[in-house]
Amino acid sequence: MQGFASRGRAREHAFTGAVRACALALIVGAVPAGAAGTTDAGTAFLQKAAQANAAEIKTSQAAQTRASSPAVKAFADRMVEEHTANEHALDALAKKRNVAVSADPDPDRLIRIGSLQKLKGSAFDHAYMKTMADDHAATIGLFEEAARQVEDAEIRQFIDATLPVLREHAEAARALPQR
Repeated sequence: MQGFASRGRAREHAFTGAVRACALALIVGAVPAGAAGTTDAGTAFLQKAAQANAAEIKTSQAAQTRASSPAVKAFADRMVEEHTANEHALDALAKKRNVAVSADPDPDRLIRIGSLQKLKGSAFDHAYMKTMADDHAATIGLFEEAARQVEDAEIRQFIDATLPVLREHAEAARALPQR
């Protein structure tokens, strides 16, 4: 697991830097905005992306305390840190676009998080890693669809910066042994 940790840290720094650059561009307006608001597709994407991101954070926060495997706990720590950084960039983008986003997961994911929190030990670890793989796959689908539909340059920049990281998260979730 040493390799996972060192690769994870390198990717973490690259991701954090990309998110900070995207957030800075949003804050100072490096990419000109077409309008204060955004299209229906852009609004829907921002709202769904915020809920998906919140689910990753809340699920991983549960894993930080409930996981039994050190590798699963390390993965959870990474998810909390990286998705929290992503949350800041997403919130800044939504605010700039006058789009209200929720800090909570959607109702279906809240139910799954509640079910997950009832588990312990290796059963929790297995369910958490499966949830991470499944949720990241769904979020990748959301981002890929938005990449085809959303025309707003800043939202597309956010999608382009985030999508490779989500793919790496899904790959890492699938690669971690699920005992």
